[in-house]
Amino acid sequence: MGRSLAVVLALAGAVVGAAALWPLPQEPEPLSWDPQPELIPPQPIVLPPAREQLVEFLPDQSIRLLRPTGREITVRYSAVVADPQWVDVAFYGGWERELEANEDSSALAFVTGPTYERQQGFNDLGIALHGDLLLANGQWDAGNRAAARQRAYWAITNGGELEFGYGRLPREESSRYRIFVGGLHAFHHPEAVPPESYKGVYQGMTLADVRIVYAWRDDGRLELLETADGLLFSDLELLVKARGFRAAYLPDHASKSRLIIPGQKLWSDEQALWVSGGRLDIIPLPFMLKLQPSRAWYEASNRL
Repeated sequence: MGRSLAVVLALAGAVVGAAALWPLPQEPEPLSWDPQPELIPPQPIVLPPAREQLVEFLPDQSIRLLRPTGREITVRYSAVVADPQWVDVAFYGGWERELEANEDSSALAFVTGPTYERQQGFNDLGIALHGDLLLANGQWDAGNRAAARQRAYWAITNGGELEFGYGRLPREESSRYRIFVGGLHAFHHPEAVPPESYKGVYQGMTLADVRIVYAWRDDGRLELLETADGLLFSDLELLVKARGFRAAYLPDHASKSRLIIPGQKLWSDEQALWVSGGRLDIIPLPFMLKLQPSRAWYEASNRL
């Protein structure tokens, strides 16, 4: 009996010893770990600019230009510079609302929109747009789809970046854009080659008129420029090159030109006569484009 107990104890000891020598299963190392909250660097807070800094008004500007003939000329203009990250564009519909726009305190600026044609019964305004519009207050498809395919556009992406291109609003990529303004004439865009479908407008224009320009600046901002009367297309080309714009598109010309900044640059009878070259037959507009603070700006401002 004593010998059997000794054998059992010996065997048990051997098993315990072997177990001590056999490596125990290890827990796998975690592939990642969650740092302590105090170790996570704080994310930078993006502070929105003050409302008065969303656009910069540049009145009564002038630039000296040299024509190919050797003659030096002075071109006068006014401009609004907008930050696309914080600014939206809305459809401001209705015939002859310029005086009402003068008093619109919610607006940052108003500017001429793309071309259109009269088409009674098409919509409440009786027009067919020559380009697609995707704006802060809705989407309007071009009534003249052939014209829209043959024109150009500028847009603001959801990331707040400007883009100047050609054609209609691409349905498969429409979610990329917050703002899209089509139906334009690609007057100056040295970085891009227009597709064969691009036809544009104003070929051979020799009239001296007021011009509205949508321009893509080197600093990524959008400039809306209204020239003084008497500017030839050849002079306008000199102007946009001298200003160093990455691209410059035209929405319209002459008596359809509008650039209104409530409280600063108003529309008046004198302005109307100036834009129309002194004629009393100034062309009324069914809509303008309204620049306003973006939803992102309001949301960021409310978090402060």
